[in-house]
Amino acid sequence: MSNIDQPDQAKRPDVRQSPKTLRLTFRVAGGAVQLISHERLQMICPPSIGEAPQIPRHGGFWMELRDENNHVIFHRLIHSPLAGSVEVHSPDGRIRREFGDVKESIFEVLLPDKPDAASVALMGESLDVTRAGALQAGSTELARFDIPRGERGGSQ
Repeated sequence: MSNIDQPDQAKRPDVRQSPKTLRLTFRVAGGAVQLISHERLQMICPPSIGEAPQIPRHGGFWMELRDENNHVIFHRLIHSPLAGSVEVHSPDGRIRREFGDVKESIFEVLLPDKPDAASVALMGESLDVTRAGALQAGSTELARFDIPRGERGGSQ
């Protein structure tokens, strides 16, 4: 195909989806967040839903994939890393919700494995369990990590 057939091809943004997904596993304990493992998967990353939240305007929790200039190139809304309830599935098929104090949790996030990604940031409300339920002024950056190298790995 010649440039005559596609004269503005070089000017168009790359809208193709990454054929790889980065699965990041985090541990939250004592108000601190650790990236404990990563894995590169041969799959198209599920899309992000809705407009990107903004700090300090929005509450809740989300992950931001950022480039080397700190621009958000992808976001993923997530549930609270220290949610105070879980579903318990009984052998008889019943499902009930159990409530309690959560001081530690592990969660995973799927993000596109983009070559221009430099870091990932956890955005959200306080992870301090003593402030749970308190009115929040909005979300802030809670933790930031460099994009890990290699196909898979453990604690950074």
